[in-house]
Amino acid sequence: MISAGQLHWNATRLIASASRDALGMRTDSWTNGITFPVSMRQVTAAETQYADGVAVRRNCEVRARWPALVAAGVTEVDRLLVDGRTLRITSIIDLDEAHRVGVIQCEQVS
Repeated sequence: MISAGQLHWNATRLIASASRDALGMRTDSWTNGITFPVSMRQVTAAETQYADGVAVRRNCEVRARWPALVAAGVTEVDRLLVDGRTLRITSIIDLDEAHRVGVIQCEQVS
C-alpha cells in the first residue's frame, strides 16, 4: 500500500508521438497527458560520457497507485514530467503483483 501522505508530487505523462520520419524512426515530440500524484526518490547519480561530452545521469524511483497508472496509460515508451524534471521510463513494475503500487524506474540525463 502507498500512503497518501507520501505522494508529494504530481507527475504528468508525456505521450510519445506515433508519427514516423523518413527512416521509420519515431519523431521526437511529446504531448501532455494525464497528471497523477506520485512519490519520487533519487536512487543514484553519476557523471558519465554521454554523446559528445560529459553528463550527469540520475536514476529515480517513482511510486504511484497502480489504478492511477492504468488510468493514465503510462508505458515504457512515454516520459514523465515530475517537479520540473523530464524522466525517461526504463521499467514499470506492479509491486508484489497486487495491483496497488506501481514502481516506475526512471533516468534523467542532464
